[in-house]
Amino acid sequence: MFAGIKKKTETPTKVGFVVSKKTHKRAVKRNRLKRLMRESYRLLLKENELGNSQEFMSLIFVGTEHALDKDFKTMYNIIKSLLKGLKC
Repeated sequence: MFAGIKKKTETPTKVGFVVSKKTHKRAVKRNRLKRLMRESYRLLLKENELGNSQEFMSLIFVGTEHALDKDFKTMYNIIKSLLKGLKC
């Protein structure tokens, strides 16, 4: 995950999810990983468990080949720990 510059205004944080073609050649696998990451972030946003992540202008989550075989619960916990680990 990459966190951008701190916000100076009250604009919402932009979030991006990227999985490179080098990660897997099949689009189905790449899209599944992006869907898992997006859904995990959406649920954390709904539960208001984003920590300090809303103090940044943008967040970019980059999927790797190690994450391709993860299930939803594991991906949820990974995204949650990444967001909690952000320091301002």
